[in-house]
Amino acid sequence: MQKTNSIYASELAQKIDGKLYGPDKLLSGHYTYLNRAEAGDIVIRHWINDKGIKIAKDKEISCVITQNPHEDAVNVAKELDFCLIVTDYIEYATAYALNQTVKKYANDSIKIATTGTNGKSTTTHLLYTIFSDLGFKTYTNTDAESEGNTLIDPKVASELPEFYNENNGLDVITLEVSEIQGWDDRIMENHAYEMISALDADVTIITNASMDHINLLRSFDHLLEEISGAARAINYVDKSSLLILNYEDKNIAKMSEIVENNSNVDVMYFGNYDDDDRLLSVSYKPKVGIYVADELYIKYDDLPFTSMHFIQDIMAAICVCVYYNLDHKKVVKSLKNYKPLARRFIKLRENPVIIDDFAHNPSGIKLTIENGYDLGENVYIVDAIRGSRGDDINREIAEALAETLKNRSNYTLYITSSIDVVDHLNWVEPSEFNIFEETLNREGIKYTFIEKLEDTLIKVVDEAGDDDVILLLGAQGMDPASGILTKHDLI
Repeated sequence: MQKTNSIYASELAQKIDGKLYGPDKLLSGHYTYLNRAEAGDIVIRHWINDKGIKIAKDKEISCVITQNPHEDAVNVAKELDFCLIVTDYIEYATAYALNQTVKKYANDSIKIATTGTNGKSTTTHLLYTIFSDLGFKTYTNTDAESEGNTLIDPKVASELPEFYNENNGLDVITLEVSEIQGWDDRIMENHAYEMISALDADVTIITNASMDHINLLRSFDHLLEEISGAARAINYVDKSSLLILNYEDKNIAKMSEIVENNSNVDVMYFGNYDDDDRLLSVSYKPKVGIYVADELYIKYDDLPFTSMHFIQDIMAAICVCVYYNLDHKKVVKSLKNYKPLARRFIKLRENPVIIDDFAHNPSGIKLTIENGYDLGENVYIVDAIRGSRGDDINREIAEALAETLKNRSNYTLYITSSIDVVDHLNWVEPSEFNIFEETLNREGIKYTFIEKLEDTLIKVVDEAGDDDVILLLGAQGMDPASGILTKHDLI
């Protein structure tokens, strides 16, 4: 397998604001994980200890880059004459790895990035599916858990060479990019900007902006600044490129101002159809379908899902299809047959309707409940508290539940800590439970708390009538729900 572009360790350290320990050697391996690395490769790992250095030496890895050398890692690297680079910003290393890997394996590919608070996974997966169905060799980093959309780990840099060799080429990259990222309450400043710049994107899509990752945010303006990095990234690309914006989110629509003086950047908007104003490139007319300018592109009955937030994702994807002049009939066929990512408003059962959705932030909670009310007579909601994610995000989610339900009467709300199915990384801390409960109580929202997810699911299915709807909401704490329901023959 061919290797990435060569660079001396000292030069690499300089590019990523790092310090080199050990020999200054020429590096030419792939950027990857420790457990996937082969001889000559470069490992990026946000922490490593002396044992990890010894493992890397034994595997004949050429270099390890880390942010947190634990125990005696630095001294062991010196003793073993092993190349170790320590940087305060692991995202710089991962971004550099991504950029160099793209140049090597995908320089002539179509490169698409999608960011925003909600919808980026579905939009990315839609584009992956459409391009794949039309015969393009298409790589994507998105998955049901959306764990690969950050610069924390070298997922994309590690997978691109493998994809290239397995498929004898690479035509399209469609990348999901976290709008804001960090860990241990440290924000990776300009995350979207750094990742999209590293990709050298031809197309950037910004879906929307709403509060999430509360522990990393200083304010809503801070969130907008981070998301706008996607527009700033494409503004600095010296080639013809496209910025796609959600016109219904005015904060997002205004980001066109960032590129308004750049003749290289085209802007396309998607949003609601307006009979009088032909501003939008792609628009939706309720119960009729999605239009491109004045022409009906896909009929309402042919849409793979009809919830408004998912229709926005489809419109964003269609913008790309129009820009690249993809075959209309083939795109519509792909959309009609589209199978969504797991836990993206998936219907698990009829009578009662059971909807499983990865609603893990306030806006996602509101959208899913509002759409759920169209599906049944009474609405049963099971929400998994977000364990080990902090008090702020759980307060925001509880407030979103309260705001959405306070003027409704035909609901039954269950909350669970899913103690029977989550590991220690997702345990609900006492303060998280308390803030959730206090918020619901303060807003006068009736609810029942059950510790175990399995007990909660069995109870709610037993209570719901055939004409009702059950909404399963939450992130890691709700992920095992479909498996539990299957085990009990409830779906």
